[in-house]
Amino acid sequence: MTVRIEAGLLEELRQLAREENRTLTNLIETVLRQRLAGAVPSSSASEAKAVPARTAKRKKDKPTNAA
Repeated sequence: MTVRIEAGLLEELRQLAREENRTLTNLIETVLRQRLAGAVPSSSASEAKAVPARTAKRKKDKPTNAA
């Protein structure tokens, strides 16, 4: 499976994985499982409140392939 992730978002994910002593794959799988289980809010309004500065910054980054 191939997934395109913006460069800025990918770097944030890598940093978070390092901080949690996880692999990038494990972090992404965990976040997806939490979202599917309803542990993470699904509304875009709550997402915008959570990371407004990051979202604005990421839009400028070019997409990067992550496997």
